[in-house]
Amino acid sequence: MKKSYFHLSLVLIAVLVMFAGCRKDKEFDEDMLVGTWKCSDGFSYRFDESGSGRCFDSDDNGSNLSWSLSDDELTIKYELQGKISKPSTEIFILEKLTSSKMEAHLVGDDYTYTFTK
Repeated sequence: MKKSYFHLSLVLIAVLVMFAGCRKDKEFDEDMLVGTWKCSDGFSYRFDESGSGRCFDSDDNGSNLSWSLSDDELTIKYELQGKISKPSTEIFILEKLTSSKMEAHLVGDDYTYTFTK
């Protein structure tokens, strides 16, 4: 009898660990992204309705981009131009998105970027 409780306990613990380890994706409205978002770090993104846009640094040097949003993952693909040395693709995980504020972090990075519209 004690053996069956022990095995049942192990199964319940395994199930709890399995569900606790799953990250639940949040869903955000793509239309709320459209517009120009300025980051406190000195760069800005302009997201157009067509899935295109521009990225600007603090000196107003910019590059064209394309973007897509799936659940809470914002993927940005850059068309590199001139001296801009950003990677060709970045994936942000959105934590918050309202009509005037966005918080996100890059995949693999714990730093949260805060953007205002």
